[in-house]
Amino acid sequence: MQIPNLQVALDTTSMCEAFRILGKGLDDTVDIIECGTMLLLHEGLHAVDYLRTIYPDKLLVADFKCVAPHFGSRIMEHTPDLLTVLSVAEPHVQEAVAKEAAERNKNQIVQIELYGDYTVSDVERWKSYGIHHVIYNRPRSRKGPWGKEDADDIKALINLGMSVTATGGMSYENLDSIAGLPVYAIICGRSVLKAENPAFEALRIKNRIKELWT
Repeated sequence: MQIPNLQVALDTTSMCEAFRILGKGLDDTVDIIECGTMLLLHEGLHAVDYLRTIYPDKLLVADFKCVAPHFGSRIMEHTPDLLTVLSVAEPHVQEAVAKEAAERNKNQIVQIELYGDYTVSDVERWKSYGIHHVIYNRPRSRKGPWGKEDADDIKALINLGMSVTATGGMSYENLDSIAGLPVYAIICGRSVLKAENPAFEALRIKNRIKELWT
């Protein structure tokens, strides 16, 4: 069974804060480091460079939520392994970014981050562009813990041939709701960043993932 990667979202307001959180073992525990949108807003794309230099062997995400093709070009120059494009971006943007990523031939992955409504036709269109990764961002209208609706949505995306990353308030307590689903990654943000000991909490989550998916 595929064991999901654990991704930490660095939605901090400075690199100093990001490095403080990554230290003391968190950087060794997580599989994927995400340069979050808030960090990019405050520090710019240099934040991706810093993280790439210090963690050359870690999978690195630039969560820019791209909505314009030339944004995608600039982001890819900073060599993240994965970059995000919003599902509500215009189709020509999604297609152009995916085409450039393929032409660069550096194994950079374009992820569509789901916001709002989407259809099966949308998913098939993304696949036609060569995009096979989506980020399932749990609808904000859903209150309370993750549940069957979320699991069913993720299953549907997987059945359509998409590799899925799950996000939206993920924590140790709600991993059971999607246990066993062959997701690519699980993103933990506040549940790790706000923990008294982020490294310990990430290790606790990662061990729980192994238990549930083994």
